[in-house]
Amino acid sequence: MPMPATEHAGMAMPMDNGHEMNMSFGPIADTQEASGTAWQPEATPMHAHHSMMGDWQTMTHYNAFLAYDDQSGPRGADQFNSVNWLMLMATRRTGENELSFRGMFSLEPFTTTAKGYPLLFQSGEAYRGQPLIDRQHPHDLFMELSARYRRVVADDAVLSLYVAPSGEPALGPPAFPHRMSAMDNPAAPISHHWLDSTHIAFGVVTLGVARKTWQLEGSWFNGREPDDNRWDIEKPKLDSYSGRFTWNPTPEWSAQVSSGYLKSPEELHPTESVRRTTASIMHLTKLDDGSHLATTFGWGRNDGDQVTNAFLIEPSYMSKNYTVFARAEYVQKTGEELRLLPTDRKIGVKQITLGASRELLGKCSHQLALGASLTYSFKPNDLDAIYGRTPLGFWIFLRLRPAAMAH
Repeated sequence: MPMPATEHAGMAMPMDNGHEMNMSFGPIADTQEASGTAWQPEATPMHAHHSMMGDWQTMTHYNAFLAYDDQSGPRGADQFNSVNWLMLMATRRTGENELSFRGMFSLEPFTTTAKGYPLLFQSGEAYRGQPLIDRQHPHDLFMELSARYRRVVADDAVLSLYVAPSGEPALGPPAFPHRMSAMDNPAAPISHHWLDSTHIAFGVVTLGVARKTWQLEGSWFNGREPDDNRWDIEKPKLDSYSGRFTWNPTPEWSAQVSSGYLKSPEELHPTESVRRTTASIMHLTKLDDGSHLATTFGWGRNDGDQVTNAFLIEPSYMSKNYTVFARAEYVQKTGEELRLLPTDRKIGVKQITLGASRELLGKCSHQLALGASLTYSFKPNDLDAIYGRTPLGFWIFLRLRPAAMAH
């Protein structure tokens, strides 16, 4: 017989009203949960506010940047903006059953403009019938609206059903806004459309089975990327599919491999479909002084009219008072993606980002930090007239988020 979730729980958090909030369901710790149904290392700190409303556990996440973004060169631009998201979650656990609802929202269509923010060598999606190039598209207002049911069955296995009018299928690593290694960096990776761009899909159904150290999932979802009306919920449809296997051998590690078929992902190329394959490893090292080092390694491959690859390494060191973060990427962009001739040319782009932030508040329920980052892009010399000899991206920002919970 499966044990009730309350007996399985290895962690509990005392609340002000004298109740305890269970911090695991069956054999699976809440700290393993990342974006959608993706997993991260169990040792990952949780930046959230938690409370109880009767039998419901509630959780509030948010991460907001108030920033100045300056991208150099003939294709560059600058912008005062805010990259931001808010997540609200409610969970009810009774014995072997769990029901949870999640809503995730962003005001980026207003705070970064309808065509997003400047970001050299970024590509993907469209605005008013034209491709977005050297800009990162804004996230939709409704980043996620989802429900998930899980049940503990024999031998501590957990079955799950995830349904989302707007949500994330089982394809790729946790999306970059949720990764601990990326939480202090306001800019999206240029490998986004090779690794985790499906984190907003209008129509997702995912079935999964998990034990404590592994999870196997299959998804049916809408392969089309969101259109440029960022304020609505698009008509859900299920025309694409994916599968993902995740392995968490210890609390410090999480690895996944996934593959999927995306039908007609690009609005401007409706007859083209893509097969995407990804693999990633995430690691969380806790140090004796209370600091930690979060690292993500990722690879993604898009097989469409052409085969292109992307690689990412993303470390972040976080202490009580400051964070130092970095990102290194290699992405094969096509001439078409960057609006360059010949359109079938593969252009290898490398980017290195270094940044740091300093916490401005003492012990508090939320964290406010001042930070900056610098990105240098390496590209072929024949693109000097288009991008300049030394393409640089610079950010200075204030960042607000909940403080990390102890667990």
